[in-house]
Amino acid sequence: MGTMISLALNGVDIDWGKNRSWSNHRWLFPPNSLTEMEYEYAYDITEIKAGFETTMGQVRFRLRHLGYSDIETEREFTLAVARWNRTASLRLRFADYRKAIHTVDFSTLTREDIAHFEWDFRRLVLNRLNSWDTDDALLEDFIFEHLDVRLMISTLASKPENERLLLRWHHQDLIESGWATQDDFDDIDRSARIIDHTRLVGRIQDKFGLLEVKQLDNWLEQHGVPRDTEYVQVSSKGAKPLRLTLPVAVRHMIHHPENPHSHLTDSALRESIERLLAVLKVLPPMPGL
Repeated sequence: MGTMISLALNGVDIDWGKNRSWSNHRWLFPPNSLTEMEYEYAYDITEIKAGFETTMGQVRFRLRHLGYSDIETEREFTLAVARWNRTASLRLRFADYRKAIHTVDFSTLTREDIAHFEWDFRRLVLNRLNSWDTDDALLEDFIFEHLDVRLMISTLASKPENERLLLRWHHQDLIESGWATQDDFDDIDRSARIIDHTRLVGRIQDKFGLLEVKQLDNWLEQHGVPRDTEYVQVSSKGAKPLRLTLPVAVRHMIHHPENPHSHLTDSALRESIERLLAVLKVLPPMPGL
């Protein structure tokens, strides 16, 4: 059977894995999301263990700023269908996929409701998309093997009624059974997060007219981000240490990986993104988000 790990929306699993086969959803949760929660087992056994918890409203905010806005989600879904159709004939549109997911009422849905679908939410979605399934479409394989689960989560988060519901990630059993450590869950997808950081910085500069990096540094400090990071700038005149906000220092490290004096760590990249998100959270939404 193996040791299970599950991501649940209002108590209903929407993604799961076991042993060494699972998706890392840590990036969906803001800092300080680790808390105590119920873990349910067979024979009505319930235990209290550590897990990650936040509202879908918080998840939606993070998704919108980290590459999964409504526009980006639809574009990636359409691209996924196009790739699938290199060897299949699936005519599914994103609007119909979204409709199938949005017709599920998670405020009343229970685990027992999806028992008929093998306790797998994706099979419930598949059932609601059965009119799109043909021999050439291979819809089940597309949903289960090809479609990025993050697109499903983003689509769930885009339904306003879901924003107040809790998303919980029950991960502790993998740690206790020795399949993973807390560091495994805290690991980041470095390439994806570098893209996220570059996107966030670019959007802020465009939105607020911060054409020069120095202007961005000043703007961030004015919005509560401290200048607490040393960055060594290299020029024809030699090396010059600068005191910058962390996001600007990380921006330089991303753009100048050849600089031998400054190395971008995963922890700095993660923290810088969180500081940018904290600033954006108290500002009006940016265009397209």
